[in-house]
Amino acid sequence: MRTLRPEGEVMEDQRIILPPRATSFRAVCSACQAGQPPSRGYLGAIVEGTLALDDDRGSIVCQRGHEIELVRETPAAALR
Repeated sequence: MRTLRPEGEVMEDQRIILPPRATSFRAVCSACQAGQPPSRGYLGAIVEGTLALDDDRGSIVCQRGHEIELVRETPAAALR
């Protein structure tokens, strides 16, 4: 799915799939990583957070304002 941001740039929606029993995560924001030179690697593109075991879905915003959807890998989450 694509989203048109206010600045006019088109970006792919991001999603992090969490295992059934995971409560915390550390991942790379693809939008941040794509917008910087390869020589910087993942510097500044890392996002960390938590999702309670009772929650099947959530979201987080990286340091640069990119929204990332969180989805717990469960049959109930797949149906939404």
